[in-house]
Amino acid sequence: MYTSIILTAAALLPTVFAAPPRLPTHFFKRCANETSINSTTPDTAPVIPSCDLSGLSQPTSTLTPPGADLQLMLVALGQGTQNYTCGANLTAAPTAIGAVAQLFDASCALTNDPTASTKALGSIEESAKSIGAHFFVDNTTPDFDIAGLGNTQAKKVEDCNAPSPTADVKWLRLEAQAQGSTSQVKQIYRLNTVGGLAPGNCEGRAAGDVVTVEYEAQYWIYA
Repeated sequence: MYTSIILTAAALLPTVFAAPPRLPTHFFKRCANETSINSTTPDTAPVIPSCDLSGLSQPTSTLTPPGADLQLMLVALGQGTQNYTCGANLTAAPTAIGAVAQLFDASCALTNDPTASTKALGSIEESAKSIGAHFFVDNTTPDFDIAGLGNTQAKKVEDCNAPSPTADVKWLRLEAQAQGSTSQVKQIYRLNTVGGLAPGNCEGRAAGDVVTVEYEAQYWIYA
């Protein structure tokens, strides 16, 4: 499913982290009828779900819940790769250097079926165009660029193990940063992760090699 993402991510990783917080305009254009996130004629319509999100509750975790003053704006399905690089010690696990993913609006799908798993939501990708991009502007700064909503740079403030910690990357609470952000987003939660864990070592690879691991996640976005 993610072959094109993985190949492009591998080619871009050496330059992404030194570049300004935008990926090349072609990166997230996968189908002829889709609009690139950075197209010269972007879809500027706000990403406002047509369904009522007020009844949706996050899956249970030890993460600090959003404050009462925050409103759930969107639940996005992220599909892409968690990315790592090998160090000089090839018997050690590679080091995380961020992620690259496309985002799809999963809000109404979850409203219709609050128990839907992230894997079950994967069918959204087959029938809807991407609403945005998730990537890193450096090794520690996640960025979310969503059509109509704006750009949000964030930092990790909290994490917890996924229910299957040996299979899936951690769940996170991210806090928006004023610098680099143009949106009104305050917090983003990465929940219901699938895959994305680094291999245990870099044996068979060389120092500096980039390792990409497919993952999916739900991003709950609050303003």
